Amino acid sequence: MRPTLVLFDIDGTLVDTGGAGRVGLRESFRSVFGIDDIEGPVSRVRFEGKTDPTIIADIAREAGIPAGEVEARYTELQEAYLHALRTELGVPNPKRRVLPGVRPLLALLAARPDVFLGLVTGNIEEGARVKLDAFQLNRYFIDGGFASDHPERNEIARIAHERLSRRAGFRFPADRVMVIGDTELDIHCARANAFRAIAVESGWVPRERLEAAGPDALLPDLTDADAVLAAMGLTD
Repeated sequence: MRPTLVLFDIDGTLVDTGGAGRVGLRESFRSVFGIDDIEGPVSRVRFEGKTDPTIIADIAREAGIPAGEVEARYTELQEAYLHALRTELGVPNPKRRVLPGVRPLLALLAARPDVFLGLVTGNIEEGARVKLDAFQLNRYFIDGGFASDHPERNEIARIAHERLSRRAGFRFPADRVMVIGDTELDIHCARANAFRAIAVESGWVPRERLEAAGPDALLPDLTDADAVLAAMGLTD
């Protein structure tokens, strides 16, 4: 069996943080820019599949904050976001969960010598680690591609491939790189790099939109490990 690189999205694919990322961004804008009514601008922004820099730019535009001001205070905004994210994830929330099938699938894949795991996410790396740490999932992912590497998801996937290939000591062929995600943008980033795209309906994008993006496989979630392995070409 040829070595396979499996790149997972986080939000809507591995976990549901119960809106912790949205709260973190809302509170960071409130504290850094002193906007008390930031809830309105934030509510008008779609988050699914987007990178953190894109979401920040969208919120700023909705709130009427000049791009130059956001850029000048970006480090401060990022630090405020991470603080708010950690705080929010420390608050009990029954909606917060690891999504169906994720834990057993990760354990199964991690035990295989022919499989390497990584991340391809719109989160900045520190934010991704904070989210995964809340569910004790960081141990499965030594590296990946993040929005702190590049603001565009297509490039994030390319960077993840390059980075994990260096760690493995060989280059994974594009047809043995799997991107697993819950949005059209996950599918598009796989296609842009000639990777295989496996979509799951465990996030917030309806099935018909995922189907229209043309994934190699479309699954309800990650519960059926045999179906996931088959989609990856990892069955005997």
